[in-house]
Amino acid sequence: MHSTIAIHLFPGLRLATLLLALLSTAWGGQAPVYRVLSEGRAPSYLVGTMHSEDPRVLAVLTPLVPLIDSVDTVVIEMIPDAVTMLAVAAATLLPADQRLRGLVGDADYSALRDAAGRRGIPEAVLDRLKPWAAAVTIGMPPAETGRFLDIEIYLAAQQRGRSVVGLESPVEQLALFDEMPSALQLALLGDTVKNAGQQPKQLEELTEAYLQGDADLIYRAAQAQYAKMPPALSQWFAGQLIRQRNARMLERLAPLLTKETVLVAVGAMHLGGDTGLVAGLQRLGYRLEPWGGISAR
Repeated sequence: MHSTIAIHLFPGLRLATLLLALLSTAWGGQAPVYRVLSEGRAPSYLVGTMHSEDPRVLAVLTPLVPLIDSVDTVVIEMIPDAVTMLAVAAATLLPADQRLRGLVGDADYSALRDAAGRRGIPEAVLDRLKPWAAAVTIGMPPAETGRFLDIEIYLAAQQRGRSVVGLESPVEQLALFDEMPSALQLALLGDTVKNAGQQPKQLEELTEAYLQGDADLIYRAAQAQYAKMPPALSQWFAGQLIRQRNARMLERLAPLLTKETVLVAVGAMHLGGDTGLVAGLQRLGYRLEPWGGISAR
């Protein structure tokens, strides 16, 4: 699977055992951050995150802390608590009488096992995974520190006594994958293994786009990677993983914005494009302005 998933997929979709660069004190770029303005109200903020341990990405947290202090509530994709992690761990496993080897066949399983081995994933774990879970696990960079921007924002909000709200439940996020037809899951897994060698290059391209701070640039960069996938996979990513979730997030975010000031932190891929949150909030009558507090140093 192409590394685009790292920019918008919540960390809950890693195996719990694999989920769990020190924070840089200077930042090397800017993240997509917008002031959400409405007449007569204090500003709220919309932040695009990237699920990455890259110090350049983690450094975005430092200038965001005053914004967290200024709002009533922090809104994220999904609350990463113990209940969530247990739900994720259970949802990734095949039924007791099934094995991944039997679903993909011996020849494809051999290549899959090699790719998993390079990431330190034991075969005993690999063989129990659903095809989509194996694809997500192999398709994301190996976790080294367990520190990611979205989780750091969540922890910073908790430390400052801010209420934290999730826009989605674990059941909803996991259903996106569990409801994929088996043939599409296997296609996703095959594409992931085939393109595993391209992952570092793809991830760097997305990171560079992210640090430009332009939501539409990020969206276009990810779309360019989607275009290299088999058509059915590309359509699933654009439809189920992006557009469908954008609509759900916007529907749930709208009433929160009318009641209090919020900082919304979601995957940056959900911000850009005609169906993204920036355009969606503008259609609801909000004025969005790029926030200049994160600038290149």
